[in-house]
Amino acid sequence: MAGGKETPRQKMIGMMYLVLTALLALQVSSAVLEKFAIINVTLEELMAETETKNAIMLLSIQEAGSKLSNPEAKRAVENAKKVRELTKVTNTQIEELKKTMISLSNATEVNEGVINDHGSKVATMMIDPRSNVGKDFEKLLNDYVAQLGTLTGKPEEFTKIAKPPAEMHFFAEDPDHNKKDFLTFMFENTPVIAALASVTQLQTEVMEHELKALDVFAGVVDAKVLKFDKIVPMVRPKARVVAAGDKYEADMFITASASGETPEMFRNGEPLEVVDDPMTGVKMGKVSFRATANFAGNSTESKQTFSAEIKLKDSLYKIPIEYTVVKPTIRVTTGTAPTLYMNCGNLVNIEVPALGTNYNPSFTAKGATIVRGDKASTITIIPKERKVSVNVINDGVSLGAEGFDVKNIPRPHYVAKDNNGREIDLKNGARGAGLTGLRVSAEPDENFKNEVPKDANYRIRSMEVILARGTARVATLNVNSELIDTNQWRSQFRPGDRIIVDIKTVTRRTFQGEDERVEIKSEVITIPIQ
Repeated sequence: MAGGKETPRQKMIGMMYLVLTALLALQVSSAVLEKFAIINVTLEELMAETETKNAIMLLSIQEAGSKLSNPEAKRAVENAKKVRELTKVTNTQIEELKKTMISLSNATEVNEGVINDHGSKVATMMIDPRSNVGKDFEKLLNDYVAQLGTLTGKPEEFTKIAKPPAEMHFFAEDPDHNKKDFLTFMFENTPVIAALASVTQLQTEVMEHELKALDVFAGVVDAKVLKFDKIVPMVRPKARVVAAGDKYEADMFITASASGETPEMFRNGEPLEVVDDPMTGVKMGKVSFRATANFAGNSTESKQTFSAEIKLKDSLYKIPIEYTVVKPTIRVTTGTAPTLYMNCGNLVNIEVPALGTNYNPSFTAKGATIVRGDKASTITIIPKERKVSVNVINDGVSLGAEGFDVKNIPRPHYVAKDNNGREIDLKNGARGAGLTGLRVSAEPDENFKNEVPKDANYRIRSMEVILARGTARVATLNVNSELIDTNQWRSQFRPGDRIIVDIKTVTRRTFQGEDERVEIKSEVITIPIQ
């Protein structure tokens, strides 16, 4: 029999065939030939059983392969069909040979005439050098084995069918046979019925070889039987970080993995990277995504799920995974005040402590312009409206919006100083003889200066300066800077005169280097002359 997995019945039939072959070599009479007839029928029944088994095997391969889309599976199904067709063609040619053998006994089927035919007509046909029938038969068997090896990619799995006795365990040491070739051993001095049984026995080997080939393809497409060779304990903690004195809680379970299998893993249908865990060797899918959620009302938590899927050839395992998304707390610092100044560069720091090193924000604003700072969490907000809303986004996920009130810029106050830089006492005034010049400057509100120092720079652009005496104007100057030259008036000064400074135009330099005009409301400074 073939070198596959033989049943006890196959082994028994094979042994009986070998014993009868040995008896035939001793020229035992017709009783032995009758047993060959029985063996031939039994071998043909065995062939029919194997044929049915192989046909079912092909159907199973096709069914399993239809569920798979990988090229290996499709190739296995196609090659399995080719093996079945090859076996069919091979057996058809062998059956034609058997009919020819029977016809040499002037019969169309096995009968008494065939069983009792002791002639050497079959031997002559199969061994005679002038006949190609035997050589073609031997080549047919050898080609069959070679093609099985090619189709399966495993030629070492298929032993030779047309073996000489030297390659058979039962006859390898027999000096009467181990020097013979395959055809001589099979058909020399062999009656027709014995030759028929011998050929049928070779057909059973053909069928067993086919079954072995189909087993190879079944292994490619059939994933229902897995051998788990990596079994390790796993612990799933409820929390990886636990405060001192708090409970550590976890679930412990067993997980298993098959080294020969590379599963495909998915989250919501999207493929995951599958790697070998360095500690356990178990294959694991790397799940990583940005958690998003819509929070109802004042809720700070939202229950979410995703579908976890693991695919092993034609098997798919799915389970829903629940998790909770917590609304992150946005922490905002704006220096010393919680409000912003209109059209100023308000430096704001917006942090989300819960995200730690994963915090990589971007910002959008309603009612303001935003300029990014040198740190990820630092921005400058330039309000254009009285209410500003800043939306915090982390890697494309909106974390929430923060609102700010906006106040107007406080008006500056104006200070007059003499040429020595001393502030003039507006109640008592200045001595006219020593007053050669004045400097009038716009000074910012102290809180405004502390909160947005880069926006608190003012400059007086134009003033009207009047030397007044009683109700009359003595002289007038139009000045386009903060410096007033009063030296030309020294000779005109009289005690009781007044220098009236009417501020016309003031600008503020913004943090972006632009000049903004400041609204003026009756900004007049009066300096009495002593």
